[in-house]
Amino acid sequence: MSTQYDQTVIDNIVAHEMALRSDMLAVLSGFSENDIQGVEGREALAAALRDAINKRLEALEGFGGVESVFFPTFMLQ
Repeated sequence: MSTQYDQTVIDNIVAHEMALRSDMLAVLSGFSENDIQGVEGREALAAALRDAINKRLEALEGFGGVESVFFPTFMLQ
């Protein structure tokens, strides 16, 4: 995840890690293997994850601040 804001956003991510992981798993379960084929599919998944993370952070902290989600590796099973 990346942000141009201060350390507060990162601290909020760490503080709410379990809730964010749950939200991220919910997003991932909504995508099929075909949905994430190619660059456009992975970009759509990253945008959906970003939106879910920001929604949760906004509800808990009043501000999201996550601008991008990146995948260091990507494996389909």
